[in-house]
Amino acid sequence: MRFLAAATTTALLSVTALAAPTPCTPEGEDSTVYEIQDFTLRKYDGQNVATLSFNILATNGGTLDFECSPYDPVTNTATQAFESDNVYSCGKNSLFSFSYDVSSTELFLWQEITTDNTIGGSIKTGDPICRAGGSSASDLVCTVPDIVKLDVTLTKL
Repeated sequence: MRFLAAATTTALLSVTALAAPTPCTPEGEDSTVYEIQDFTLRKYDGQNVATLSFNILATNGGTLDFECSPYDPVTNTATQAFESDNVYSCGKNSLFSFSYDVSSTELFLWQEITTDNTIGGSIKTGDPICRAGGSSASDLVCTVPDIVKLDVTLTKL
């Protein structure tokens, strides 16, 4: 696997867009940076992503440590039928939403500040490392190693 190359590349990537100050950013700054940790994919059939989860942490000394998974409003739980490139809320009434492109390993993250003000950004996670999941012979749990630092910069959209 191309882990070392992917880890090195991933550690250096973050994407920013056009920005303007928002209420959630410190005065004078035009973006918010969050760290993504514990990025995990679940492939029950060994091939297709069925669900995923990750933590969003503050990088500015704040206390934010929020677990995000694709919320299904019909079942009021995390979906077990994840679809690449769909936009999912991180939970009921969550201000965070995301989309993940399985083929490019790009995570898009949005935070709603107000109904008229959303910030967003993206980061490539690289190829997660997979191991046996345990629910069946083909079940895989795939994670991005903690050594890979994933910081995503959100700016005004």
